[in-house]
Amino acid sequence: MLVLPRLTTTPPAACAICGEPGPRLLGSRDFGDSCNDAFAGSRTFPHYGIAIPYHRCPVCAFTLTTAFDAWTAGDYREFIYNNDYTRADPPFVIERPLRNAQILAGIWHYEKGVLRVLDYGAGDGAFAAELARLGIDCDSCDLFYGEPPEPRRYQVVTCFEVIEHIPHRDQIAFFDGLVSHVEPGGLLVMSTVLLAPDAPVDDNYIGPRNGHVSIHSDASLRRLAARHDLSLLSLNNQFHVLRRPPAAGEARDAAALRALTETS
Repeated sequence: MLVLPRLTTTPPAACAICGEPGPRLLGSRDFGDSCNDAFAGSRTFPHYGIAIPYHRCPVCAFTLTTAFDAWTAGDYREFIYNNDYTRADPPFVIERPLRNAQILAGIWHYEKGVLRVLDYGAGDGAFAAELARLGIDCDSCDLFYGEPPEPRRYQVVTCFEVIEHIPHRDQIAFFDGLVSHVEPGGLLVMSTVLLAPDAPVDDNYIGPRNGHVSIHSDASLRRLAARHDLSLLSLNNQFHVLRRPPAAGEARDAAALRALTETS
């Protein structure tokens, strides 16, 4: 019988993203539910009979669980990010890092040797290693494993399948820290699945065993982007490119160029 550390069942007083009071109960998932279940066609982990309640903000449709609010980093490592974690997310180890590195290196092919990237929430650094092999320097950091980023900004910052693992109460601080490393005019390249406002609690992306505790909608991600005047382009439901506004001088130059073009 699996015994977990104390679980929290009450919702937060207000949505951490938009401040709307009283997120509503969406339903519950068993702790053993993982995102891999749908791909495998069967359960990856046993049904433990441990209900994990999820709530949704009625305004921005941010979906969250408070269940693990009392957990320590050690609790997460023991019960979620342990040796069995790769069963919940098989592409985590090598498939996803290799694929994403190849995509990025293809887009910035002509910037090889010049561009320097930061991978935020890098795990064991597989993405950075592959990107370096493909000719693009990449720094890595993962705050969960005690690796703070260098105090500098980058033209491109990547954050793949990370934000859904950040507890609701830490979402704003996490995103603010993430954006602080994007230089003016630079890009933040993210992946996270956005749920529709009416997505049911049994949606595949709501996986407690994966550590998916905060799942965004288009509206909630746009609210985060708006905090820093970031423009947001979602390439599909999972991949998103956010651009930080250029420095004041660059913005004035761009405005002058647009005005000249429009009057000529």
